[in-house]
Amino acid sequence: MERIELQKIITEHTLFTTMLFELIKSLLETLDIKYHTIEHRTKTIESLEEKIVRKNIRDIKEEVMDISGIRIILYYQEDVDKVVDLIKNNFIIDEKNSINKVDLYDSNEFGYLSVHYIVTLGNNRNVLPEWKNYSELKAEIQIRTVLQHSWASISHELIYKKKYEIPKKLARKLYQLAGLFELADEQFSNIKEEHNLLKEQIRNESTINEIENSEINLLTLKYSFEKESSISNTIEKIALEAGFKSHRKKHDESFSEIAFISDILGYKFVNEIEKNLRSKIEYLQLYFKELIKLSSVPWYGSKSFYLTLAMLLLLDDEQLNQFNKKNKWDANIFNRVQKAINTIKNSN
Repeated sequence: MERIELQKIITEHTLFTTMLFELIKSLLETLDIKYHTIEHRTKTIESLEEKIVRKNIRDIKEEVMDISGIRIILYYQEDVDKVVDLIKNNFIIDEKNSINKVDLYDSNEFGYLSVHYIVTLGNNRNVLPEWKNYSELKAEIQIRTVLQHSWASISHELIYKKKYEIPKKLARKLYQLAGLFELADEQFSNIKEEHNLLKEQIRNESTINEIENSEINLLTLKYSFEKESSISNTIEKIALEAGFKSHRKKHDESFSEIAFISDILGYKFVNEIEKNLRSKIEYLQLYFKELIKLSSVPWYGSKSFYLTLAMLLLLDDEQLNQFNKKNKWDANIFNRVQKAINTIKNSN
């Protein structure tokens, strides 16, 4: 085939790859399937020419199925199953040329696990005007976890693409690692399940009153300070009355900062935060007003951010520097906070 014809095929697939990438990303987001990343690529003309020569290809449309390629990298093994269902529901799968590498190994064997599908557009989509020109094009879709991707990337870096190319000693080490990565994938899934169970327990109304007596962690902080009776609501009201403006965006990272401040102060339980902040209500009112006074631009924040600001008032200078060394706030903002804290403490 002439190079100009190959370039035409590449151009057609380049457009197809981009549309396929956007479609799959949209489907994942619609189904709320969290992913690490989605990669897409179209073979270069040089890569295509090399494959044609190496494999003595006569019919590109029938023999080269990976000109367009999508790789979906997920966090958890159970998400692979969800994406497999998504692909099956939205595309026609060429079963003969697709591979689920889980099926390649016996129970006593380990190796690279991944799902590779060769697909064409499903019947509900290939008749749409925007997809009609791509109805016969094929693409390879790879689905793997982050750990599977790490193993594949490292082994690929060693340039061992075929089993017979790998020295026996190195092959054994690679497959040992594959087993460890597979076990790690299972453990991450177990941790995720336990995490979700803990979230449900904390959300449960029968246990919500016990949260304040719970040890401090991101989950107990989040759900405790979302309660209507929480000190965080009082602090938010103080901040808004002082002149702060609400920010629609949640600052969930603030809970990590609150946990860190609690650790600096030696607090172990959520109720210690409540107790100590409630004893400082009068100072907090003056403190937030002072922050507004020191700033020439508006302050924007969320409930958790106001709570973080309030807890900074409980720190001494050394502890404040310890906080900032770890969290690296903007210098102008942190200086205003430090100055406001010193003003309030020196006036009392």
